[in-house]
Amino acid sequence: MAVQLARILGAERVVAVGRDPERLAALEDLGARTASLADGPEGIAAALGGDAPSIILDFVWGLVAETTWEAIARHGLEEDTADIEHVEIGALAGPTAALPAELLRSRRIQVRGSGAGSGSIEDIMAQLPVVMGHIASGALVVPARAYPLEEVGAAWASGAGERAVVTF
Repeated sequence: MAVQLARILGAERVVAVGRDPERLAALEDLGARTASLADGPEGIAAALGGDAPSIILDFVWGLVAETTWEAIARHGLEEDTADIEHVEIGALAGPTAALPAELLRSRRIQVRGSGAGSGSIEDIMAQLPVVMGHIASGALVVPARAYPLEEVGAAWASGAGERAVVTF
């Protein structure tokens, strides 16, 4: 969904970083450039094509965030005009990430979280009809699987890749 929304909102380029080749291939099908975490900072830098990202949506944190920061850190004295925003959304790869001082000195970067405490509830709620409109129009495709109420356990245990919807 993040790749699709980025495109809807006008992103010229979307880069996705992950470990699962099948998921990365699916993101490529949506128009994202991809990098395997196994390729390290060099692979991420190559996927970025030498350009700084304007926003990083980080669903996993931990080592992935650290590897990304290593990939975008600069060396040298040339002027940097890129403003980068790193938004932490989830922490599947770990609850902490070591933010290197070198990155803070070499890039104009802001690191923040996304959640109920990171913005006003009013602002978050104001965006829900916009997102729902994109879903209703078909511009944003949300893979979902319906489960009857008696299969709520299976819905809870379902894997990533599609949203589990419990029906009554």
